[in-house]
Amino acid sequence: MTYTVVERPCRDTVHTVVGAAALMACADGQATQSERTALIGFLRQHGLLSLHGRRPLLATYDDAIARPTSLSDWDTALQPLGTLAGTHGSMLAAAAAAHIAMADGVAWPQEIALLHVMHDRLGIRARSVA
Repeated sequence: MTYTVVERPCRDTVHTVVGAAALMACADGQATQSERTALIGFLRQHGLLSLHGRRPLLATYDDAIARPTSLSDWDTALQPLGTLAGTHGSMLAAAAAAHIAMADGVAWPQEIALLHVMHDRLGIRARSVA
């Protein structure tokens, strides 16, 4: 017998995932329409649009990118990711951020650096290759 497990992340988790995507979109200095479109695709692919609604999730994203984040504010902006550590949400947030980083076809150095910090906050450890 085979069982299928379907994750249905709560609204707070999904808003944190969207927040991580917004931080990544701002990492190179300017959020673009291609990054917003990539987020919509990611949310649709993972069933999150139908679960929590397109309008509220995109409002969360649009609000987050409208607030400029100075370098001194990044630590505060990244704190919500810690609530996802050890959960399925951590993998969603990491995947969403990576998806946004590649939306324009280039992973900029500041995006790669932010991914490393996000992985640390999410409790995702890179495997060492022996």
